[in-house]
Amino acid sequence: MDEITYRNLDRLDAAEIAAVQRICPREFEKIKRNFSNASLVVDIKKINRDGKKAAYEVNARIDAPSTKLHAKHSDWELQRALHRIFDNLKMEVEHKFKKREVKWPRRIRRS
Repeated sequence: MDEITYRNLDRLDAAEIAAVQRICPREFEKIKRNFSNASLVVDIKKINRDGKKAAYEVNARIDAPSTKLHAKHSDWELQRALHRIFDNLKMEVEHKFKKREVKWPRRIRRS
């Protein structure tokens, strides 16, 4: 089973494909530590391809036997959108599995 599946890469140019294939495996390794058998599906849509600048909408989904997580972000820069997607997925994992430690402030005794 392939761990990472990319969709709509044919609509991107070579530099954008290289950025996607560089960022996604590196960031997915960090998230994959929390799952025994997980796969990632990354769907990239290029919006306004005809103008000077294009916007990117990135959808990512993690399919694991225990849970399914989804994140979505759109931005004018592809690299920024990818990094934010993985930040959102990391927050989803922390929320789902309560990985973050919460330190409550000490009560102040007033006399």
